[in-house]
Amino acid sequence: MSDSAIENNFQVVYHGVLPGFSHTDVRSALAKLFRTTEEKADKILASNRAIIKAGIDQTLGEKYLQKLSSIGIDAQLKPEPALVASTSAYEAPVAPVTATGGGAERISSNAGAATKFKTEEHVPFIFTGNGFEYFKIWIVNILLSVITLGIYSAWAKVRNKQYFYGNTLLDGASFSYTANPVQILIGRIIAFVFFVVYAVAGELSVVAGMVMGGLLIIVLPWVICKSLRFNAHYTQYRNVPFVFRGRLGQAAMAFLLWPLLGVLTLGILMPYAFYQQQKFIYGNHSYGTAEFDFRATVGAYYGIFLLILGIFVVGGIAAFVAGMVLPLLAFPVIAAMYLVVFAYFVVATSNLNYNNIHVREHRFQAGWKVQSYLWLMLTNTLGILVTLGFFLPWARVRTARYKAKHTSVHAVGDLDSFAAAEREAVGPVGEGVGDLFDIEVGF
Repeated sequence: MSDSAIENNFQVVYHGVLPGFSHTDVRSALAKLFRTTEEKADKILASNRAIIKAGIDQTLGEKYLQKLSSIGIDAQLKPEPALVASTSAYEAPVAPVTATGGGAERISSNAGAATKFKTEEHVPFIFTGNGFEYFKIWIVNILLSVITLGIYSAWAKVRNKQYFYGNTLLDGASFSYTANPVQILIGRIIAFVFFVVYAVAGELSVVAGMVMGGLLIIVLPWVICKSLRFNAHYTQYRNVPFVFRGRLGQAAMAFLLWPLLGVLTLGILMPYAFYQQQKFIYGNHSYGTAEFDFRATVGAYYGIFLLILGIFVVGGIAAFVAGMVLPLLAFPVIAAMYLVVFAYFVVATSNLNYNNIHVREHRFQAGWKVQSYLWLMLTNTLGILVTLGFFLPWARVRTARYKAKHTSVHAVGDLDSFAAAEREAVGPVGEGVGDLFDIEVGF
């Protein structure tokens, strides 16, 4: 093992607020030090053991302790877990060490350092939101959207995303959504005007309606690219934005040509069309400069679709037999069949997609279960029906918690150092990723 691997194996662990310091002052100082929001700083202070920094040497770790102590934070310097050899050939760039200055970024400028020996760790996603807390946001969003005739819905969307992103944590850090609601509102106005023109054209002339319908199909790939690029650009993790680089031609192939061929082949090519769509979405994303490598195979999707076909055949036969015995029995059998199919499709495709996303040496892991997801669906649906829709916030929170609980990242090396390396790689051009017409088109 190299000397650098031995030296850079310490982590700074938060243990509480020092006596004599107020929680409010410490939160503000921590947010200022790391140039983040007070909400994120508050999540660190609320945790029992948050890793503030990892993958550093003892000298730099002691400087961290001094800086954190000066703002009222009790932290300890501890050795990281045992190092194991990484099979990945990737090594993050090593930035120069600067131990002077007042900002945390200056102290941690060597965060991108990496060696051939890296820790392997199973890092779970954690969702910290709760139903009542989100209910207050949800009900205000609905009331203001109704009062403003839908104008506030753009702000409502941002508030919803900020709540769910901000309460989704990975390795002690939450995601963030930074979009401007005005940009979303402009996109929705464009979409609304287009649909109004389409509806009016259809009433005035069949030919005009067909022309507008054809135009709608043609612009669909542009809308998909625009929306994916917008949402990626304004989604961040540890101050590093995601990027979507899919091209218009790829979108047209995935969402127009292959589905059309699927219809013309009586469904035979539909699994391949679905595979191309997932490949387009996941394979064209990146975290900073680290591109997603989507490794799913088309055969796996055919396996899912064939099993669904088998469920429909068995369910159809069961419904027919039940209907012969008692006609009223056919409906619950058909309903149960569709519920099972939907639950299986969501679980199987989610597991397949997530388990085949690699980002450099890191990869996602998912272990969703059909039985537990089906139970989640049934109880959420029952709760929404019984409460006339008021259970919807709790249903969304329960779903988000389920997804986080059954999804994780297999990290090879320190995620904090990986994010720091990407911040260094993105650099000052990060704010210029969006294009001139940076809006989200659609609803």
